[in-house]
Amino acid sequence: MIKSELIKMNGMDILEQEFDGDTIMTVKLKQDGKIYVGVRWITEALGLSKGQHQRQVTNIQSDIVLSQGAANLQLPTKGGNQKSLCIELDYLPLWLAKISITPAMKNEHPEVAEKLIEYQLKAKDVLAQAFLGKSKDWDLHREVGKMDRKRLTNSISKNIEDIQKYTYAEYTNMIYDVLFGKSAAELRKERELQKKSQLTRDYLTEEELKLIDEAETIVTALVSLGFKKEYIHNQLIRKYRKGIEG
Repeated sequence: MIKSELIKMNGMDILEQEFDGDTIMTVKLKQDGKIYVGVRWITEALGLSKGQHQRQVTNIQSDIVLSQGAANLQLPTKGGNQKSLCIELDYLPLWLAKISITPAMKNEHPEVAEKLIEYQLKAKDVLAQAFLGKSKDWDLHREVGKMDRKRLTNSISKNIEDIQKYTYAEYTNMIYDVLFGKSAAELRKERELQKKSQLTRDYLTEEELKLIDEAETIVTALVSLGFKKEYIHNQLIRKYRKGIEG
């Protein structure tokens, strides 16, 4: 079961997933396509103490094999973006296999022992399948959105008199403001997008892309029918803000 939307950040895709009732942070690097899992999320899910977590961090970093699959990645946390030790998904079973299930653990904390076995056997495949499936869904909505965006700009160019270069941006900002309460520039600043090559929509979630796609389809139709921007703006507010403000 997926807990949240796929998040696009600089150089990586981030997805929080639910596995065995726990929230696990997974990351896919764009440069090589490798999938990583946050070590802290795994140790917390297994019920390990802070001291036990730190011991696992040390074990991973000092192990001649596991260290090859380890990376410190900038991840979103409650305290903001922070560097966190992650381990490549292919190395996850090996790391978990090195966590011993002692007789004392079985007797004193049988639920921890059972959970560890479940993670050792199934976590890698379940997390990988869910992440790859979510990525495909996002890619599909992004491509559909590109086509609908083209229809919107064509409609604006054909149906609005005295069109200016900034007219397209005005309609885009109108849509973003109604949906997110922010302009395109404010969204870019929020997502820390500084390069012109970083397209805003490449860093939105699947749900955000769906909202924009729907709103742009509505705007395209209304522009084609000859309605003015103020009327279109009011219609978007009625549709997307009524439930929030009412």
